Amino acid sequence: MKHESHAQDQLRADESYRRDLEQSKQNDLQSAQDHHQHDPAFYDRIGLPDSEPESGHPEERFLISIYCERWTPEDREAGQFSEGTAEIERETVDANELQRIGQDYGLDLPSASDPRHTPYLWFSSSTPREDQEYFEQGVHKYYSLHIHEVNGHRPEPADIQRIADLIGVRFDHPMQLEPPVHEQEGPDLCL
Repeated sequence: MKHESHAQDQLRADESYRRDLEQSKQNDLQSAQDHHQHDPAFYDRIGLPDSEPESGHPEERFLISIYCERWTPEDREAGQFSEGTAEIERETVDANELQRIGQDYGLDLPSASDPRHTPYLWFSSSTPREDQEYFEQGVHKYYSLHIHEVNGHRPEPADIQRIADLIGVRFDHPMQLEPPVHEQEGPDLCL
């Protein structure tokens, strides 16, 4: 009997300890969030989504078109595609949709090596989509993304660079959108 009573006391103590530990973790997290509320990078460092989205930045909107070039075996032999279509014609999308579109259409190439080269830059796919027509008829389809507007204005080089980063396309000579941060490694011995 005495052994059972001792075991029950030990279980209660263990349960109480677990509750206290969990409460302590919650309090520490809340305290850290309160302390770092102004620091959005805090949430990235600990792997959590930002608890309060920044209200100062409106959601970016992109007016885009996606065009398709359809290359039959005869077209490839002649060196010229015979059919071009618009998959998406001047549609407004947000950043998440644009990222999904980049993945869905296999966009991986910019039309220039630097986003500052041309105001009419576009992104394209370098490999054909492997769909039913590809396997049955040997038709290669290549896609291109054209950005007409970003938040109601013509895209500027910085906009093009942000879009490239968003859809995972790399320029040979990318723009640096944020200035480099140089952190000192070790103490300053030149006092």
